[in-house]
Amino acid sequence: MSIIKPRKKKILEAVIRDYISTAEPVGSRTLSRRYDLGVSPATIRNEMSDLEEMGYLMQPHTSSGRIPTQKAYRYYVDEIMQIKKLAETMRRDIHRGYLQAGQEIDTAVNHTANVLSQLTNYTAVVLAPRVSRFNCKHLQIVPLIRNRVLVVMVTVEGIARNLEVTLSSDVDDTMALRMSNVLNSILKNVAFQDFGTDLIDKIGDLKPMERKLLDELIPMIRDALLESETDVTASGFKNLLNYPEFNDVDKIKNLVDVVEAKPLLAKVMINGAEKKDENNRVIHVTIGDENDNQHLKEFSIITSTYEREGVPMGAFGVIGPTRMNYSQVSSILDAIREELNTSIMKLLK
Repeated sequence: MSIIKPRKKKILEAVIRDYISTAEPVGSRTLSRRYDLGVSPATIRNEMSDLEEMGYLMQPHTSSGRIPTQKAYRYYVDEIMQIKKLAETMRRDIHRGYLQAGQEIDTAVNHTANVLSQLTNYTAVVLAPRVSRFNCKHLQIVPLIRNRVLVVMVTVEGIARNLEVTLSSDVDDTMALRMSNVLNSILKNVAFQDFGTDLIDKIGDLKPMERKLLDELIPMIRDALLESETDVTASGFKNLLNYPEFNDVDKIKNLVDVVEAKPLLAKVMINGAEKKDENNRVIHVTIGDENDNQHLKEFSIITSTYEREGVPMGAFGVIGPTRMNYSQVSSILDAIREELNTSIMKLLK
């Protein structure tokens, strides 16, 4: 990152703030009139010309003002932006919303997506907790029809998941009870992601049919929970239609395609490097071309994680134009992260 002298830095910040607010190219006279920069329009114009040569500004048309480049937004996020505490009234409203959101993990996830899209006016995405990392407390197999069974799984942390599977042979009540007892004897307090058929070797008195069915069932349970780690809730697609950058509906369709490909979006949210500031708040900003996915290069993504006892459980964030209000959005994510962490602790205590 190149070093920008204080005056240029102040002018660049003013250009970015103005363009975020208006979506209109910014001229030197506009900056002189709207911001107390302490220099003449001619000096501002010269500094803006230098910033353009440095790659931080560009001129869409010969006779127009300048707009920030993605390099400018990156500099702003890394060197200028501050994550400030939200107004107390907004923080109280967020807190009240989580109190009313109910006592279920899934409800908290849906509430987070909705409130985040409302507060930012961007598209919000929330990645559900990664249940496979939790430890098994109890499993119960319930026979449905013939070889179709329902597996009820409860984690030590109190999260429940149901899974319907089809086995190769019929399962009656007696067999279901026997399999439930066997699974609970070997899988209790084992992380779901560590489920493997080698655990069955610990049981010495299994009948051939019981072993056959358990050999089928255990991988199904593990794979289903691993797949659930790509469960993404999204809200606020229509919000992006309010921005002139997305008058081209195809861009919104591209975003919808990415969100619907849940494993892809989950990877985008999880694999981003975490950035911690001096207050240990976690935030990650990906701007335009920094996104690996071609369909996301028109967007910026700001994400954070929610945790339980310091262990990340999932992620949440917003997708919007590169002309995003990075500071405000980061402050909102910071406040929501605090409330979501508190809610998770209460729900999983």
